[in-house]
Amino acid sequence: MKKRHKENKNKHVYKNLTSHKIQQPNTPTLSVCMIVKNEEKNLPRLLGSIKGLADEIIVVDTGSEDNTVEIAKSFGAKVYFFEWCDDFSAARNESLRHATCDYILWLDGDDELKKEEHIKIKNALSKNRGYAFYLKIRSITDKGDTECIQMRMFPRREDIRFEGSVHEQVYPSIERAKIPMSLCDALIIHHGYKESSDSDNKLKRNLEILKKDLAREPDNVLTLFFLGRTLRGLNQLEDSAFYYDRIIEKGKDDSRLKTTDLYQITLFERAGIFASNGRLKEAIDLLENNRNVGSKGSNNIIDFTLGELYYKSKEYEKAYKYLYRIKDVSFKEELVPIDLKLIKNNLYHYLGVSSLFVKDYNTAKKYIGISIEYDPQNPENYHYLILCEEKQGNIKKAIDICSEALERFHNNISFIKKRFLLRLENGYLYDIDKDLPFFEHETQDVEILCGLLLLSSMKLSIDGITKYYSAIQRALFLPVMPFPEGYMEVKNRLNDLNEKKALSLMERVIDTFLNLQNQNEITL
Repeated sequence: MKKRHKENKNKHVYKNLTSHKIQQPNTPTLSVCMIVKNEEKNLPRLLGSIKGLADEIIVVDTGSEDNTVEIAKSFGAKVYFFEWCDDFSAARNESLRHATCDYILWLDGDDELKKEEHIKIKNALSKNRGYAFYLKIRSITDKGDTECIQMRMFPRREDIRFEGSVHEQVYPSIERAKIPMSLCDALIIHHGYKESSDSDNKLKRNLEILKKDLAREPDNVLTLFFLGRTLRGLNQLEDSAFYYDRIIEKGKDDSRLKTTDLYQITLFERAGIFASNGRLKEAIDLLENNRNVGSKGSNNIIDFTLGELYYKSKEYEKAYKYLYRIKDVSFKEELVPIDLKLIKNNLYHYLGVSSLFVKDYNTAKKYIGISIEYDPQNPENYHYLILCEEKQGNIKKAIDICSEALERFHNNISFIKKRFLLRLENGYLYDIDKDLPFFEHETQDVEILCGLLLLSSMKLSIDGITKYYSAIQRALFLPVMPFPEGYMEVKNRLNDLNEKKALSLMERVIDTFLNLQNQNEITL
């Protein structure tokens, strides 16, 4: 009996010790705060996803007419009510007022925080006491997912409050309080914009609120910025540009404004409007003239945008300069919502092609190869990869890539043509005849016709020479004459049309016959 009593006593002590260890009273506590209205469809997903993370859940309801309140209470949330007044910050601040824990994490009713992200949040709170934290946000939309970072978690203090009636911001008060900021690697999934109609309705609602704010404070930079962004979202680009330009104009006389992230984002989005209207030079000038005005200097997304703009302007050396420096950037810490997959795909494509034009063939092959992995159904990337190998003199490799592309793209005539010309021009004639049946109907392609004429001359096929020389003259709208009559007119017409490849092949035809004539094997 005594022994069993001792074992039970030891178990009781051990249980107390482990319980004390699990509670970890020195770990900062966390209030999850949210404002909701008619979120009965989304709230179970959110509240279920934060179970085990939050020490308390604060829900401020702004007028739900469904089962939102009952659902929140069923998950143990503390529910409060707030009369809606067209002011998101006022509602957010009401939720902060009821929080009692060390830290606050704010969420939307249509957010989700998966279980595997919890440990990242707990580690951040433990390792960086007193910090405020950006979290990663992935927005799920019907047009593709976007990612960015957003200030979501901060110490509970009375001087930290949201500002702005729409797109409420807590960052300004955190900055004024001189609270250090860091990135927490946890990811929040936002489901709020799955339908385009939902997005448009929210933008129109926000626009009306922002206009009222602007009437009260005509020079409020945050209001100007979100008016520009909202109008851009509604595709009212000229009106959007008007508000962005007002911020840029203010920055000319306000050096502090120029150092802010908001100003950098304004430049990026204003340049996007220029580019969408085909005004690439103005977009480039705007970014180049302001690229280093911020305190952080180089900005990855602005460098990417400059690289993209130079690429689209066919200024490949400048595109290469910007894109090469960011080739290894993850783009996972940007303040603007971006389609991460699209950005990376475009970066690799633009860098690969730009590298080709500046003759950095190894870099070109690497990133064009990655582009193929990202987008294997784009035949353009194969053409560039073939050209890289050709430029480096790797003709056999270039021919092999043509064959690989033909398997993927089901006998695409452009790859058959390329393989045929590579074989013909470089002496790989052992199975060139396999490509010939595909050209039976390519009677108007002067490159193919000149290639077939060259092959016929190398084989001394009089029928082939007659057939293809006549076809070339017809394709160039020249009088049909027997070979080699009129060949200077053919060359001149090819030169006028800038058909360099066909002209080169035609010259090789003439050289072939001159060589044969010198060897007394044929008479022209």
